[in-house]
Amino acid sequence: MLKVLAYIALIISFSPATANTLILANDGNYRVAPYIEYLEEKGEQIGIEQILSPNLQWKKNQDDDVNFGFSNHAYWLKFNIENHNILNQEWALELAYPILDSVDVYVVNSHRQVISYFYGGDKVSVKEKFVRHPNIVFPIDLFPYESTTIYARVESEGAIQVPLVFWEWDDFNFHTLIHFLFQGLFYGMVLIMAIYNFMVWLSEKERVYVSYVSYILFFATFQLSLHGIGYQFLWPDFPIVNQYITPVSMSLVCFALFSFLEDFFHIKNINIHLYRTIKISAYLSLILTASTFILPYYLSIYISTLFVLYTVFLVIFVALYMLNLNHPSARFFVIAWTVFLVGALFLLGNKLGIISITVFSEYGVQLGAGLEIMFLSLALADRMANTQKDKIKAQQQSLELAHQVNHEKERSFNAEIENLRIEREHTQKLESLVNLRTQELQNTLDELSTVNEKLKTISITDALTGLNNRYYFNENWPKEHKRAHRDKNHVSIIMLDIDFFKKVNDEYGHPAGDMCLKHVANCIAHHAAREPDIVCRYGGEEFAVVLPNTNESGALEVAENIRKDIEGLYLTWGNKQLKITASLGISSMQPDKSDERHQQFMVNQADQALYQAKAQGRNQVVLFSADIK
Repeated sequence: MLKVLAYIALIISFSPATANTLILANDGNYRVAPYIEYLEEKGEQIGIEQILSPNLQWKKNQDDDVNFGFSNHAYWLKFNIENHNILNQEWALELAYPILDSVDVYVVNSHRQVISYFYGGDKVSVKEKFVRHPNIVFPIDLFPYESTTIYARVESEGAIQVPLVFWEWDDFNFHTLIHFLFQGLFYGMVLIMAIYNFMVWLSEKERVYVSYVSYILFFATFQLSLHGIGYQFLWPDFPIVNQYITPVSMSLVCFALFSFLEDFFHIKNINIHLYRTIKISAYLSLILTASTFILPYYLSIYISTLFVLYTVFLVIFVALYMLNLNHPSARFFVIAWTVFLVGALFLLGNKLGIISITVFSEYGVQLGAGLEIMFLSLALADRMANTQKDKIKAQQQSLELAHQVNHEKERSFNAEIENLRIEREHTQKLESLVNLRTQELQNTLDELSTVNEKLKTISITDALTGLNNRYYFNENWPKEHKRAHRDKNHVSIIMLDIDFFKKVNDEYGHPAGDMCLKHVANCIAHHAAREPDIVCRYGGEEFAVVLPNTNESGALEVAENIRKDIEGLYLTWGNKQLKITASLGISSMQPDKSDERHQQFMVNQADQALYQAKAQGRNQVVLFSADIK
């Protein structure tokens, strides 16, 4: 009877919480917005101690996303979470808006104790990121069926958007791969079109091609800053560049666009008032670019956004005006800008907090820009064709006039022959130039292919230790497990964790910790040196070793040799000697199944053995057995 009453009381105590609690089960990703409560920080800064007070008035987020628009106040967010996936304790919390200034995340347990703290933002150097990714990503450990509350403080001088998603690491890595594939296609297309039109400019010497190349390159720079790719890969050591690049590139895009409009339509010859408006707008964009380095960031980004909106409407007016005048190239221009402006308006509405955060509001501008670049190239080609038609028409008029005057017949005939010769030479020159440019483009593509192969190698290598990384482990561990099951051989996995590594970082600094990681990596690689052996840096100070065709005794011998070598390391930092040890957990078996669940089961066994080694005093090797709890 007492057990029944206790069970009923347990159900009652948990029922209210689950209504507003994010439950992590077997799905690969979870949007956090529906579970968020927020608090606007007005006046003095609020610390986590005050936030944990039960007297604060939190507001429930009623939207499908969290978007506060432009604001000079910080916001606190919180949500409750429970991990019901016993096979996965480590999750990725992604904030897919990398240009926020400051993000602080606190993981609080059911006893209202802070158990983890993370920080990020575009003012944090790439080296300090917890996860090397263009977006803001934190690795969150969640024990199964334990109630946890996550608090986040977000502050930015620009638009404050907080698109939070919880990911399983495998799904997150796949999502990142698709994201980079899309970005690579977009920037590759931009680069090819820029090179092609620059080559055309070298041939034709018309300024419109330079304006077009400048426009698409400045736009690509803006996209690089908006998605965090530029800060991650191009200027990772210069946070100051990341602070100004977004408003500066926005202003320069407008400047290049005004120059392109002027040159493309020859507006000066059509409407002098419209020409002056565009000219003044171009000068204003340059003034806005310079003022970015003087005005506060929130003011410059807000003004830049409004100026882009003004530019959009001015371009629409010019396009409709030229279409009404039946300008020969207006049709292609209108088509190009229609597809682009739809995406741009979605992006502007998103930044101003008017439109919800969606895939199209974040990436629609790139899709539209890709189509716009293609149609503008067609417009330039059509413009060139119209020029040729005008030339042919002028030639025909000259021939008709020549036929009317008898005494000019012979002269006109000779002139026509000369014109044909010049045209033939020009055609041959153009064909030769096209072949040359085609070869240069092929060479560029070959170089890009070589660079892509290098990037592929870098993507599976840990930059600090030179070992394979977690991604390589996730790709190759299932293969070794399946091979062992197919060949009916033993396979062993060793999980290694450096003891008290946080103390080393706290007392001696992260450079000393990096030195320790490199020496530990060398010790592991020395004893797991067979060709099929896999040695990976699993994360932080944790390493994973896969030993194919190795039974329990062999794995114990390798692990003990690694432990002794690490214990015997003589490391110095400055004038101080560092003494480090490691704890190792082993799972070894002949797999009777080859599914993904059984693969993860062995990893969990090795983890449990590692935790047992830690609990028993560290600096030891523990083989998983059924007695380990």
